[in-house]
Amino acid sequence: MTKLNEDFLYCIEEFGPPADGEPVPAEVREAYRGRVPQSMLDFWEEYGAGTWLDGRFQLVRPDRYQSLVNLILKGDPDFPAESSVLIGYGAFGKLLIWNNKNYALSINLVHKYAYTDHISPKHPVLAADRSLPTDLSGVDSGNDFFEHGTAKPLFDRALKKCGKLSYGECYGFFPAVGLGGLGVLDEVRKVRAAEHFAIIAQLEPIELRYMDTENPKIVVLRRLGAG
Repeated sequence: MTKLNEDFLYCIEEFGPPADGEPVPAEVREAYRGRVPQSMLDFWEEYGAGTWLDGRFQLVRPDRYQSLVNLILKGDPDFPAESSVLIGYGAFGKLLIWNNKNYALSINLVHKYAYTDHISPKHPVLAADRSLPTDLSGVDSGNDFFEHGTAKPLFDRALKKCGKLSYGECYGFFPAVGLGGLGVLDEVRKVRAAEHFAIIAQLEPIELRYMDTENPKIVVLRRLGAG
């Protein structure tokens, strides 16, 4: 009988089990105990890591990406690297990082901003075991990239041009947007995700933002990391 809570079961019903990935071994799950909700540990035990939606989003084995988390979040006061975990990423480099204190952090590596709800004092909070799978339930609509100059979604066209992403791959722009690239289909290539993310994460500072729910507007808090 499955251990999954109803919110993770909803994700499986919507997207199916992660495909073409790998298990998350017991020793890795134990190393991350206390850093993610129990429901995430249960999910890793039952389904491991892998791709959803033809690679539009990938769930990762967290220890393989901890050096990336350390690179981006070292010294951050709200999302300390040592207690933050990469759960997965979108095809074009949108990271979903989890922290048991301040919950989900979404980092857009191409456009160099990070977004959080939880820092806002007005934001209603679900229990962690429900909040994380709720964030994952929206990955079908939040992990495309809109082409510069046309605002057309790129994922389906990148899939046709470059082929389906394998586990551990992403679509990258060459040249990178931070190095003069335009963020258009002609510049898209398939690359190994961990290495590519580490390179583009260092091109420019990443802004931390949240939505002010009292006066609906985006507030820029500060630079992510040690600042």
